[in-house]
Amino acid sequence: MASSEKIETDSKGIPLKLVGYPDGISVAVFYIIGNSILGGIGLAAVWFLAYAPDAKRANADIKIGILAEHNLGWLYLGIFLLKILQKPIETILGEARKASKVNVPDQQVYRVMGTDGSKLGYVLMEKDGVHGAFNRAQRALMNYHEEFPTLALQYVAASWVFPFEAFVCVMVWATMRWFGAVGYKSSAESRFHGIMPRLIAMCAIQGMVLIAAVKALG
Repeated sequence: MASSEKIETDSKGIPLKLVGYPDGISVAVFYIIGNSILGGIGLAAVWFLAYAPDAKRANADIKIGILAEHNLGWLYLGIFLLKILQKPIETILGEARKASKVNVPDQQVYRVMGTDGSKLGYVLMEKDGVHGAFNRAQRALMNYHEEFPTLALQYVAASWVFPFEAFVCVMVWATMRWFGAVGYKSSAESRFHGIMPRLIAMCAIQGMVLIAAVKALG
């Protein structure tokens, strides 16, 4: 149940090296590049597979026309931007994590208070055995909850224009979240199981919302 590689720490239990961020590039640039590439892939997939074909476009344009008639393009644009504007907050967290060298699954660092507290190490999550597996499984569930609200909002919006395609994408996301949770329970490194299909599915739903917003406002 333990992580495959024991991480070296300082005298207070903080890792000497952070796992997960590349050296020589800022967190902000890393996130911008990654999100731009994945967002572009998701948008392109939706455009060419779910909107560009004539039969699909005709059906989608009828529904987008109803959105435009009721001035709901702004609603769709707002839903799209709600997701995009989470990214700066995620970047702030990533920068703080990189500076602190606190690896997942840890989300906070606690200190024992009192006269002798400064002599003790920081209080972090247990990583080994059944308790380590429990902590990582809890984080896998929280990862699901953290993504769910904005994804569910986008899924409902996208389903008006692209019902089948949105259904397929949200099922891929949910299945890959389950797959990743199985991996996360075994080790922190294995939380990435299924990450690429999951991220592309999320970005495709995001692309559906953006297409509907731009077309309805245009």
